[in-house]
Amino acid sequence: HLWLNTFGNGNECKLMIDILMATYNGEHYLEEQLASIESQTWTDWRLIVHDDASSDGTWRILENFQKRLGKEKVIIKKNNPASGSAKANFIGLIQASAGDYMMCCDQDDVWHLDKVARTFYRMRQMEKRYGNEIPLLVHTDLCVVDEQLSELNSRFHSYMNLRTDGKLNKELIQNQVTGCTVMINKALRKYVAEVTDVEPIVMHDHWLALIALVFGKMSYLNKATIDYRQHGDNSVGAQNARSISYMWQRFLRGKNKFRQDMRDSCCQVGYFVQLYVSCIKDEKVIELLDKYSHLYEKNKMSRIFCFFQHNLWKKGVSRKIMQVIWG
Repeated sequence: HLWLNTFGNGNECKLMIDILMATYNGEHYLEEQLASIESQTWTDWRLIVHDDASSDGTWRILENFQKRLGKEKVIIKKNNPASGSAKANFIGLIQASAGDYMMCCDQDDVWHLDKVARTFYRMRQMEKRYGNEIPLLVHTDLCVVDEQLSELNSRFHSYMNLRTDGKLNKELIQNQVTGCTVMINKALRKYVAEVTDVEPIVMHDHWLALIALVFGKMSYLNKATIDYRQHGDNSVGAQNARSISYMWQRFLRGKNKFRQDMRDSCCQVGYFVQLYVSCIKDEKVIELLDKYSHLYEKNKMSRIFCFFQHNLWKKGVSRKIMQVIWG
């Protein structure tokens, strides 16, 4: 494969990739994740870990890994005070990174051996096409596995019935990017540096996707590069979105939860506009973002009209029905 010949061993191009890992009480699966990072075919990486005041053996595992690979290769830090959330931890990691490229990493997954190489090759393809002065983001598919890494589904986006088309209007209403698959460039990090309040942000991956789609480009690699482990402690998990049980669970969450999620999404976009409006050159994009951020200042018929006008629909029949009835 050409990509493997070009970027297979990390010796051809000395560009540093920062792997940014957020940890919290992750001792059960952390060593497997660290081993998968150490085994990457692309070797020019640096692991930067922010631990959120773990009370188990996480810190000991990190210290042992650092001692073996060295303090230049593995940088570990305890958050003081604790951030209290994954999004705050990852936003802080990105803001502190000085790498040429950054990848987000969860503590409980297992990376495929060529994850960094494949993702970086797609990033370099994007740079060749668009240049590296604009924000660029690459994300990939995932293989859904159980606690013992037995495969549940080989295609996360199909399993969750999510889009991968990278359209701004679709990303506003439903995030299609999974943070643990993401690589971003320095130009995108500069926009993240402007964030001073993480509270209005729904999740860091959604925020990164919005930056890429408003100011730069986003690309989807239609290949699983990670075993996405599902277990009882997952803060965000994967389910078969086409199953009756999933639809029933969504129904049981009810109108209030659905509408609160929508309000949170609009609030996130409102903060996005507040931070970046002076940098947005396209008036149509400003109009779309502004309308979306103020959806819940309008009556229900106005919201539904806006959904139709700007094609702001979640993917899947049941989600669309909920959007009309509850949105």
